Amino acid sequence: MPDTNARVDRLEESMRRAFNAIEALADKQQQLDGVITLLTEAQIRTEQRFQEAAERSKQTDARIDSLVSAIGELIRGRRN
Repeated sequence: MPDTNARVDRLEESMRRAFNAIEALADKQQQLDGVITLLTEAQIRTEQRFQEAAERSKQTDARIDSLVSAIGELIRGRRN
């Protein structure tokens, strides 16, 4: 019977190591989920900033066009 006890001991040790590995993997998965959440939120904020910058650029372009037109009209008015 000593063989049986040794086998049981080895199986119990193997199970303990397997459960420890599973717990470690679960912890790593939880950490990974947190990192993915942070990266997703950062990506969303970055895209929002790009959209805001694009909108400001459009507004700036419109103001520049308006100024150029006004200057052109002023120059034409002085020539006449």
